[in-house]
Amino acid sequence: MYSVNPLNVLLEEEYKLRYQPDDAPSEADKQLKDLIKDLSDIKIARSDSPVLEVEEDLQGDLQLDGLTFDDFEKTAGDANLLNGSAERYFFEDDRLNEPVTSDTEPSSHEIFVPRLPDRRVPSSQAVNLDYQKRAVDYWCNATAKKRRSLSSVRIHFTKVRDERQLRDWKKQLAEGGSRFDKLKVIRLETAKQYFMAKQKRQVAKDLDLKRWAITANDDVDLPGFTASPHWVSKFKRYYGIVDRKITKFFTKKSLEAAPQVKQSAEECVALVRSRIAEHGLDCLWNTDQSGFEYEVRPGRTLKQKGVKHVEAITQSENSMTHSYTVMMTISPGTRKFHPILFITLKEEKGVLGPIVSKTMFKADNLYITASTSGKTTKKLYLKWSENVLFPHMEDRCILLADSWKTFADQDAVIELKPEELQYEMITIPPKVTGSIQPLDVLCFRMYKGCFKKISNFVFVNDVPVHVHHRDVILKLHSLLYQQFQSPRFENLIVRAWFKSGYTDERVQYVNPASFMFKKLNGRCIHNNCKNTVLLVCGWCKGRLCFHHFYDVHHFCTIYLP
Repeated sequence: MYSVNPLNVLLEEEYKLRYQPDDAPSEADKQLKDLIKDLSDIKIARSDSPVLEVEEDLQGDLQLDGLTFDDFEKTAGDANLLNGSAERYFFEDDRLNEPVTSDTEPSSHEIFVPRLPDRRVPSSQAVNLDYQKRAVDYWCNATAKKRRSLSSVRIHFTKVRDERQLRDWKKQLAEGGSRFDKLKVIRLETAKQYFMAKQKRQVAKDLDLKRWAITANDDVDLPGFTASPHWVSKFKRYYGIVDRKITKFFTKKSLEAAPQVKQSAEECVALVRSRIAEHGLDCLWNTDQSGFEYEVRPGRTLKQKGVKHVEAITQSENSMTHSYTVMMTISPGTRKFHPILFITLKEEKGVLGPIVSKTMFKADNLYITASTSGKTTKKLYLKWSENVLFPHMEDRCILLADSWKTFADQDAVIELKPEELQYEMITIPPKVTGSIQPLDVLCFRMYKGCFKKISNFVFVNDVPVHVHHRDVILKLHSLLYQQFQSPRFENLIVRAWFKSGYTDERVQYVNPASFMFKKLNGRCIHNNCKNTVLLVCGWCKGRLCFHHFYDVHHFCTIYLP
């Protein structure tokens, strides 16, 4: 017989230089993977391939029909272990019920700890302790003095091979199970404690896994088991557990209020959808404000591995701690972006002086104001309503905005609106803007990312421009906002409203950052210009250096598909 080692035929080395793995493999990728795996399994099954026998191998102590280790990692990554949505992947005796809980502990569903196939044992031959016990009891025949014959045992227990196996099983049962079985019990109990901790949003570390495993060993008494770092590492790989940065902290009160928050979000979405059904998309607008530091710098940079202190240059430390506000407005209708971007600068006296007002940069797509904090005040919000929003509305305006307290005084807004305009304000409930506000869901993050890339280009290439100066900021916003209004990026807005739950049209969109900053090969489109390319224009698709984008003021309106 020939021997096959699948690790010798993996194609990663051949392909990794030309391809990069995706976060979400396509259906075609999955089908190709299954096809290659099936062919490999057939070859391995027909060969006489030696397989390492490692008693502590965490991947070989449980049997699950049709589920591979890679499949389970994806399942665990989708949080199926916590929400119980993939119950079909587990056998009944792998379900570990929660103990009696207090009022503060979640007990809405069971904890599922999956089991994976032992690749050393065929699916038809895999057994558990209960099967072993029943087979040994039947063989020993306690009601009679004589043991039953092997042939009689195999009629009822087809996985029994010979009497030696039965004697081994009997010895293992007398000792409370084999070492392999005890390792399984330790793993399952540790997993149970881990998933219960995660269900309660507790912070879990490697030391906690070690403690849970050692505590579990007190019941099975496995000699020499210490829950070593190697065991902990294998346990984490088995369940797809990695160390992650905590992105948000919750209080128990907020968790208890989660159902009400979710219901309020659903009611808001339902209300907006009813307005869309009644009046269409063109009258619906979403507005929101976002803070920008005067000097926007990335939070990460490239550096050699192992370096403890990473430093970066700045033009002004003060500008990195002061901010101004940008207020953007979008619609799912024909006009995706409001034509004017509202910017509130931070000025010491809270107003733009007469000299500044005359000399500062101005653009048709910007409305510039100021406050002492750099944030939009109620007075400025009313100015925005009167001078920016209403002049560009037609017969009806339905404004969707968050629960910011400045938006609350709608009586003052209604006094400013034109008499012929029908106006309605729909308030997004607190704590749900991240999921049902279109500007938060998709748009502002991409806009900020593009602005940051342009700002960082100035530093890396030593461009003689002070990015924290008022005129530079205004000019960059004018140019970038015009780029975002290109028809090429319209589906970005459509997708934002869909992702927030207000519309049903799921469309593919062009990511502005990917289009503008990834294909930078070649030279600037202007003759004899040898400067480094900054971006690709979202309108005309021309490659532009910083000079021909910023200094020449490339306010493009010529769209080339």
